[in-house]
Amino acid sequence: MRPGKERPGPGAGGELTSAALLRCLGTRRLGHRVDVYPELASTNRTARALAEAGEPEGTIVIAEAQTSGQGRMGRRWVSPAGLNLYISFILRPRLAPAESAKITLLTAVALADTLKVHVPRAPRIKWPNDILLEGLKVAGVLSELACESEHTLFVIVGIGVNLNYPRALMPPEIRGRATSVMEEAGAAVDRVRVTRSLVRHMEERYIEFEEHGFAPIARCWNGYARMEGCRVRAHTPDGERAGRVRGLDGSGFLVLECEGGLTERVVSGDVFLDGAEGA
Repeated sequence: MRPGKERPGPGAGGELTSAALLRCLGTRRLGHRVDVYPELASTNRTARALAEAGEPEGTIVIAEAQTSGQGRMGRRWVSPAGLNLYISFILRPRLAPAESAKITLLTAVALADTLKVHVPRAPRIKWPNDILLEGLKVAGVLSELACESEHTLFVIVGIGVNLNYPRALMPPEIRGRATSVMEEAGAAVDRVRVTRSLVRHMEERYIEFEEHGFAPIARCWNGYARMEGCRVRAHTPDGERAGRVRGLDGSGFLVLECEGGLTERVVSGDVFLDGAEGA
């Protein structure tokens, strides 16, 4: 955080209320209903219960705090009250499950679209959907897909963004690898404004995906990732892989060029630049 700036207290950056978020939102598909809770175990858990009860696409669940927030691979997402954004979307795409799974990647692009106007340097996407600022994690995505055979019932897209979270207040185990928009921008950000912007960008990318397929999303993802040609190590369920990144393929998997010119796809796991440990 830049010198001379006061550290915000809880609630800095605007109170998140349904009325404030819906005011001038201007979306067509997402945000017709926005439920804001003082505290939840998990926004994804509540959104899933609503979806299973028949809640239509576009419903949004937000919590000021989470007691059991989760990131990818079962990791805990630290969720203090009044500082950040914890939000889940209910989507009902008319797509096969394999295509619906790519919504996680378009969400990362929508997050980068949203945050880039608030920070001095453009965000970077770390495989597959973490958002980094200056190499430190600021946001993540956890998507849950419900399907029957080749039919997608719904997708829950959960997003956690560190907005006005002072690094000094972060638990020691994440302080060295996490940051917030406030820390990088040098001042608290308006949480209502950021949330509205995220909903709009999510809708734009979602509609783009439906109308034009995955290729435009993949190009934007590659642009934000800035990894093409970089040597990386991929920690996967099948072991470690190493190679140069060639980008995303049509299925949304990361393609590596390995020894001897062979290519391998990274379907799941963590990817780190050679010589660096990731968040």
